[in-house]
Amino acid sequence: MLLLKNAKIFTISNGTLERGNILIEGKRIKDVSAEPIQVDENVKVIDLNGKMVFPSFIDAHTHLGTFSLEGTEMDEDGNEMTNSATPGLRAIDSINPFDPAFKEAFESGFMIVFTGSGSGNVIGGLSVIMKTYGNLVDKMIIRNPAGLKCAFGENPKRVYTSKNQIPTTRMGTAKVFRETLFKAKNYYEKKKSGEKVDFDLDMESLYLVFDHQIPLRIHAHRADDIVTAIRIAKHEFGLDVVIEHGTDSARIKDFLARENVPVIVGPILDVSPKVETKSNSFKNPKELVEAGVRVALMTDHPVVSIGYARIQAGLVAYEGNLGFDETLKLITINPAKILNIEEDYGSIEKGKIANLIIFNENPFSVLSKADTIIFEGDVVFEGGKHV
Repeated sequence: MLLLKNAKIFTISNGTLERGNILIEGKRIKDVSAEPIQVDENVKVIDLNGKMVFPSFIDAHTHLGTFSLEGTEMDEDGNEMTNSATPGLRAIDSINPFDPAFKEAFESGFMIVFTGSGSGNVIGGLSVIMKTYGNLVDKMIIRNPAGLKCAFGENPKRVYTSKNQIPTTRMGTAKVFRETLFKAKNYYEKKKSGEKVDFDLDMESLYLVFDHQIPLRIHAHRADDIVTAIRIAKHEFGLDVVIEHGTDSARIKDFLARENVPVIVGPILDVSPKVETKSNSFKNPKELVEAGVRVALMTDHPVVSIGYARIQAGLVAYEGNLGFDETLKLITINPAKILNIEEDYGSIEKGKIANLIIFNENPFSVLSKADTIIFEGDVVFEGGKHV
């Protein structure tokens, strides 16, 4: 067992303990208390003397490992742009765990990421939730699959206009999307009823969506694209939807709150220069939060390197006026809830996985570096170095 004592603990779910204590047994947190925790002499004790402890940060949308940080175009495996609908693709088959971005993510405190394919296709493939510590993808996976990538707006239009194929307009994107969902609905209903179907790998991915095992993860910047995506996916087919990017979403914040559709906002620090991203602002997350929308932040790595994720959060907190404590939720408990992993991650509570990061100063400071990292109950990084 391991006892961390005299720490300023940002539990996220139950406030901040100024001189708190955390007892860890195996991979999980056994106790969290503002009062001293008595242990016997066999327990390792670390006196943090007021240092700040946070749960692992979570980036709810990246392309980590599918677009290499230091590679060439031959290391870019996130977009299979040969067919506008490729739901049978699986991100796990493209992820390179030796991409140095994993080390960068881990040392920044982002021990958990959602990663998958890009937005070149209307339907791109299955994504995963994974740890950033390790060297075997299969051992790093937390959930696979975790969502099915879809894309509206400029990206699929641009890709298929260059090929003189559908979609070249937003109507074309909606047609490809709706037509694929009609086919999948028919496949799902037949298979669910016990009727024999010919195996179809693409339809098997969508079967999981229609069975509400995973949500559609829909890339959409412009407000009307978001509305179109929700109209088709949620209202025509009854599917679960998470909006990714949502650059223009503050314009329809009340609609999103009523629809109870979460939005993973970003990247805000440096967004791709497109017409559909011109309303990008550090103030958008605050508007959405105040309207009652569940919000998380994303880097869209490598669009913004995951090493800058804490700086981006700091700008949302201070430049965007959301504040420190509320912004922390956008990289901890909120993405955990959106990813449906909140039973194990997202806050410091009894019974959760002991993934903890310790700082000497405000983690949103550009000068801050992690002092100590505890991964699944083990101290793997101490004094700013791997141990």
